[in-house]
Amino acid sequence: MNSQALVESFSEFKDLKSIDRPTMMKVLEDVFRTLLRKKYLTDENFDIIVNT
Repeated sequence: MNSQALVESFSEFKDLKSIDRPTMMKVLEDVFRTLLRKKYLTDENFDIIVNT
């Protein structure tokens, strides 16, 4: 999946669920943080930046 398709997918999800933009950004940050913890057992050495 390319980055444009990923952005469109998240945008569609946000619209379907009537989620406001700040909440969606927080959800994305939490998802990436969880993935980092699962892979590396910690997220202390990572900064998550969601650039909208």
